[in-house]
Amino acid sequence: MPLRLKLKPQEKVVIGNTVIENGPKSATFLIHSKTTILREKDIMLEEEANTPAKRIYYVSLLMYLAGSIEESKIHHPAFMELTGQFQEACPTPRAIELISDIGTKILDDDFYGALKSARSLITYEEEVHSEAMQG
Repeated sequence: MPLRLKLKPQEKVVIGNTVIENGPKSATFLIHSKTTILREKDIMLEEEANTPAKRIYYVSLLMYLAGSIEESKIHHPAFMELTGQFQEACPTPRAIELISDIGTKILDDDFYGALKSARSLITYEEEVHSEAMQG
């Protein structure tokens, strides 16, 4: 089943190793083969990875863009170090669950799913930080 991708005007998307920018009108197209697809809203630049959860997201992003489990292995040591540090600093059941989910999805070759879980880890980190600032 093809993936239907709808782009807003001027929205960028990474397909494979190519960055595509939409023109002045919305566009919809179908992608019929498995490839790396990343919408502009999911792209994080290295300098934006300024919290522990964002650094985990960024490394997960690099693994996704690598395209395969084999190619992503170069980023596994950084992922293990960052997730270990996060769990040490925030050993809550929810943090452990989210990090475990990210790791499982990476091992299952579901890099996009890992990115979604890493996005949830960022949200959780923001909640924990907000609670700490209030109390």
